[in-house]
Parts: sequence; C-alpha cells; structure tokens
Amino acid sequence: MENTNQIPDSRRCKPDKLYKKSLFVDIYERLQSLWNGEFFCDVKLQTDDQKIISAHKVILSAASPYFHAMFTNFAERNHDLVALRQIDHTALLLLVNFIYSGKISVTEENVLVIIDIV
Repeated sequence: MENTNQIPDSRRCKPDKLYKKSLFVDIYERLQSLWNGEFFCDVKLQTDDQKIISAHKVILSAASPYFHAMFTNFAERNHDLVALRQIDHTALLLLVNFIYSGKISVTEENVLVIIDIV
C-alpha cells in the first residue's frame, strides 16, 4: 500500500507567490514606448488649432476620470477622432505625456498652461 502521508495535500500547501518588483515599471515603460511610436493607438485627440495627439483609450481612461467618462458614457467611445474644445494643445500634450510617463516638466513657459488643466 502506498504511503499517502508523503503526498502533499493542496489544502495544506501554500502557493508560491511570484513577485517582480519592476514589473509595473517595465509595463509603464513599454506603454510609453508604444505611445511614442504611435503603435496600437485607437484615438486621436484634436485641439482647436487642429493639432492631433494619438493615444490609447484604455490608458487615458485608467488614468483620468474625465477620459473614463468620455470613453465609456459618451458618443466619443465610438469615435477614433475626438475634438477637444477650449483646451490648449501644449496643455493636452503635457497631460497625456504625464499619463504615459508619470512625469511633468514645469517651466516658466508652461506653468500657466498647466494650472489651467489642473
């Protein structure tokens, strides 16, 4: 007869946990790289001056309640070109860059623009 005391019972075994400290950093860097290369972008944000910033709806939605509402509850969810009125192109670019990088550079030239979007 086989000795069953040597076979671990799954209820008694604690599962090993895999943890990679830099996983989220790696993913964040890849997302930024995809954005910079405009790979898989599914939305173009157009400001009043007709300039366009490409992005990913899911990333914008995850990072911003404004974009989350826009891409889940409003007509923009079905559009790949979204016109954003009364927002400065530089401000939008700074905001989107912040979403993808987690960094923003505040200078004398852009401080007022940043204050407007905050």
